[in-house]
Amino acid sequence: MSLRERAKADKWERIRAAAKRLFSERGYESTTVRAIAEEAGVATGTVLVYGETKDTLLHEIWREEALPVLEKAVSTLPAGTFVDRCMHLFTPLLTHYASQPELARVVVKELPWLTGAAEEAQRPALARFLGTLARIVDEAKAKKELRAELESELAAGLAFSVYHSALLRMLSPLTKVPLAEAREGMRRGLGALLMGLGSRRSS
Repeated sequence: MSLRERAKADKWERIRAAAKRLFSERGYESTTVRAIAEEAGVATGTVLVYGETKDTLLHEIWREEALPVLEKAVSTLPAGTFVDRCMHLFTPLLTHYASQPELARVVVKELPWLTGAAEEAQRPALARFLGTLARIVDEAKAKKELRAELESELAAGLAFSVYHSALLRMLSPLTKVPLAEAREGMRRGLGALLMGLGSRRSS
């Protein structure tokens, strides 16, 4: 790596760390690009080089930290039951968010509402995530674990909602359940979903 590349990487690391800290401490809405620049010790224009807007910057942080977790889960998806395969996909993300709950609250709250370039940038990852869930559903249907007439996208969305519910229960100050309890609740929720969507044999 050249000196220029090292300097660029160092600036991005400082900007990323500053943004994460301020998003967690002040909240997303109260954090400005200027504040991130001051915290990172760089010019405001430098921050905008790495993220054209605050939304883009939040997505870049998510992409760099959470996307590899998702990609690994997708690429190592094993054979097995519907519930076990969903757990394989969801658990690493749940664990990742549990490791930095303050930032995770910002991500979960803000990421679904991003617009413009940030929205377009996250579409491929979301499509891959939901596409993998639909594949799990299709393969469970082929094994007669789920009913053949089920709409795959609908069933995938229902499975995702079980994961999202577990994530919110873990992150919300009102419930704030430990990771292990959130994970177990997610497994029970997926099991209940299977009972509702399953074939006569599996139900």
